[in-house]
Amino acid sequence: MTTSYEELVAEMERISTVIQKFPENLQGKVFDIMVKSYLGEHVLEAAAVEEPEPETVQHISVVDPNRVQSIKKRPIRRNKDSYSMVKDLDLLGKSGVEPFRDFLERYEVNSNIKFNTVAVYYLKNVLHIPDVTIDHIYTCYKNGERKVPGNLRQSITDTSSSKYGYINMSDNHITLSVLGENLVEFELKQEA
Repeated sequence: MTTSYEELVAEMERISTVIQKFPENLQGKVFDIMVKSYLGEHVLEAAAVEEPEPETVQHISVVDPNRVQSIKKRPIRRNKDSYSMVKDLDLLGKSGVEPFRDFLERYEVNSNIKFNTVAVYYLKNVLHIPDVTIDHIYTCYKNGERKVPGNLRQSITDTSSSKYGYINMSDNHITLSVLGENLVEFELKQEA
């Protein structure tokens, strides 16, 4: 099959319009498939550059030159993390400190982001735990009789994200930021 330069330019313009409808990480793969479909397998083999295959799509099929659709969708990943109670964590106030539930009642905690922040504040500033982990926060959820988020790790990551920045998380080590201290000490306190 011989293709004139003008035909090739026209087809490439059509292909570029189609591939713009896809996420950036898929555009190269879609381009390759459409060019292969138009020019044939042997043309691309000579000019092939090896690229890593995108992780998000397992198989792509050209149904129509103007429409490309995914055949298999990426499987939904279920959270399989499990956490354990920290047995020696004194949240009941046996050592003379204020119990966690009493501490929690002094604050307006209406989201998991705020709960995570108050829990880390309590663990760091009241119990003086040097290495707060996700298991410590999990224990606070259980003790505070609050439903544990379906993906606790993501909830804690969100609390440490640039959107909130109330805590800092590196590996499994969690600390409180100045924003988090200010949130607990000035913004969440309930009126007495």
